Amino acid sequence: MKLTLYPRTKSGVFSISFMIIAVILVVVVAYMAEDIEILYNGGFFDHLNLAIMTLVAFGCAIISLVTGLLAILRDGENSVLCYGAILLSAVAVFFGVSEFIGEMDALNTQTK
Repeated sequence: MKLTLYPRTKSGVFSISFMIIAVILVVVVAYMAEDIEILYNGGFFDHLNLAIMTLVAFGCAIISLVTGLLAILRDGENSVLCYGAILLSAVAVFFGVSEFIGEMDALNTQTK
């Protein structure tokens, strides 16, 4: 098994492509959030355009993780970029889920 830089399977290419899309969306959201005055006590959907782009980036990270794992486990992909996309998307999914859990905890404490 030889380790290559670029993937040789379609699912490996999809994994890298969706991770690139997710990273681009996160950068766009970060630049757009600088121009908007965001309140700390505001909700997630106060700025709908940022919320939708963030959710699309989170979805792209999930798709990247699933297709990357399929490429490695099912197709035997051994590319550095595919491993990097899996690592980056796993971190993004972890932080996205932890943010969602934190929001749910904040909502529970506010209603008590």
